[in-house]
Amino acid sequence: MIKRYPFLAFLLSTSIEAKTFADIGHSFDIAEESFLTMIQRRVQQATSAGKLEGMEEDIKKRVKERVLNPLPVEGIEKTQEERSYYFDPSITVESDIRDHKGAIIHAKGTKVNPLKTFSWGIPLLLIDGSDSEQVSWALAQTGKVVLVKGSPIELYRKTGRRFYFDQGGKIIEKFQIHHVPARISQDGLNLLIQELKEIK
Repeated sequence: MIKRYPFLAFLLSTSIEAKTFADIGHSFDIAEESFLTMIQRRVQQATSAGKLEGMEEDIKKRVKERVLNPLPVEGIEKTQEERSYYFDPSITVESDIRDHKGAIIHAKGTKVNPLKTFSWGIPLLLIDGSDSEQVSWALAQTGKVVLVKGSPIELYRKTGRRFYFDQGGKIIEKFQIHHVPARISQDGLNLLIQELKEIK
């Protein structure tokens, strides 16, 4: 029966493998039911009650819902007042960087700006995908569209254009963006961040 449910089988096999970590040091008899035994017992109970298939379907629905509708990035509002600022992408090298022959390219402690070597490429356009005005604006621009809210899959179905999503707000956090629509583009050796209001 377990073989019919690969997700649960994975959980059980993971629990079995994890058991080896407890073999270090003194061992004692455990009177209480082990975690693995408890899981197996509950799976058997769910199987007997005809609930196991329902449990797996519920998990599938939750995963599908999260893919279709990712959690919105918190704290992001629509731009009311425009703001522009520069971001220096330079990093300080933590250890020597060497080429294939062992020669040092960048010594530890050197400040390196990657834009001296690599281009940022097309702009990033960050928008609220549930705002039709912002979506229309982004579609009329040249750039990679990144949502902070909304469904990238649903928008792809409607427009035929690929959308991305700022999972966990990593881009927003990195560039200290508080409002959308926003644009990130290269300006010389810096990145220009613009929170935009007039997008028509």
